[in-house]
Amino acid sequence: MKLKTALFTAAATFAIAPAAQAYHGLYGAIGAGLSYLEDDLDVDDGIGPALGGTSTFDADQNTDNGIGVYAALGKHLGDGWRGEIELSYRNNDARSWAADHPPNVTFPEGSMTGDISSYAIMLNIIKDLDFVSTGWVTPYIGGGVGFTHIDTEISATRVGIPASLVIDDSDRILAYQGIAGLAFRLAEGLMLDLSYRYFGALDHDVRGAFNTGPIDYQGGYVSHSAFAGLRWNFGGEDEVEYKDCPDGSSIPVTSECPAVVQETAAVEPIAITVYFDYDKSNLTPEAEALIRETAARALANNVNGVKVEGNADRSGSSAYNQDLSQRRANVVRDALIANGIPADRIEVSAMGEDNPAKPTPDGVREPLNRRTEVRITFR
Repeated sequence: MKLKTALFTAAATFAIAPAAQAYHGLYGAIGAGLSYLEDDLDVDDGIGPALGGTSTFDADQNTDNGIGVYAALGKHLGDGWRGEIELSYRNNDARSWAADHPPNVTFPEGSMTGDISSYAIMLNIIKDLDFVSTGWVTPYIGGGVGFTHIDTEISATRVGIPASLVIDDSDRILAYQGIAGLAFRLAEGLMLDLSYRYFGALDHDVRGAFNTGPIDYQGGYVSHSAFAGLRWNFGGEDEVEYKDCPDGSSIPVTSECPAVVQETAAVEPIAITVYFDYDKSNLTPEAEALIRETAARALANNVNGVKVEGNADRSGSSAYNQDLSQRRANVVRDALIANGIPADRIEVSAMGEDNPAKPTPDGVREPLNRRTEVRITFR
């Protein structure tokens, strides 16, 4: 027999660290939040025609905090990667201009009205950091490139040194962004996204009037946004595939089989775990082969007792899971008897959802908890 088979099987079970819920197919997302347009963004222009010379202005533009919204349609690409097309809108009210050097084009707070709006379409690539996921919250990072339509509507009037400014124009330019966030699992296929976006664009050029003379205005655009939103996964969760290991255990194909120990003359207990598909109590061909091989190994010695414990995950009601775990235990018992194990040596129990191999919140599907554990001891 294999030395300490039961202990190695238990150790392998705890060593398996399944990834957070993985999805495939399409998803949709919407969100809204705060848009902060950086203060002291540079604006400049050659305003010679307005002043009758070759003078230029160089000022810092300030805006109030504004709002932002977004909507996205994306696809899961595998291994935690996602690609999406995002539409977004940001709006900030103009507050003031502060001149860096003459001519004096300062427009203090209270003298300026209007706003600056961005309408963007972005292509984003996002990576879900499954390796640090807790199962109910998953961090992610990403970035994107695209185009934005910046609409500038500003008017200002200054007294003392009389001056007036009117800009009502737009420009389409290249845009880019960085993304970081946390996705909280609310229900199957539904996530709460909390994200930060650094959104920037090349300088935009628009036309206006300064003291009734035409000007060409050039300005920067850098926004920091904090968004909260919802994401719906349309494709469903990826199915977990299993493989049989040399020690008799059956584990997810992405996990490593436990090390095979040396044979010894001592008759050690045999412990195996039989896994089931979601909401199923029938044996897979792999599970039938595992039980058949285990029964043959056991019958080579004097069987003392067999404990069969059925289990379920927490995706259904407690009462339903109790019944499901009983059915899973019964089907394994029947298979052992069919393969020669004496029925009077078998003890069957149903643990319901109260004996998880991997603890989860209520309502969560967990492949490691959909199982029947078998322990065979010898005289």
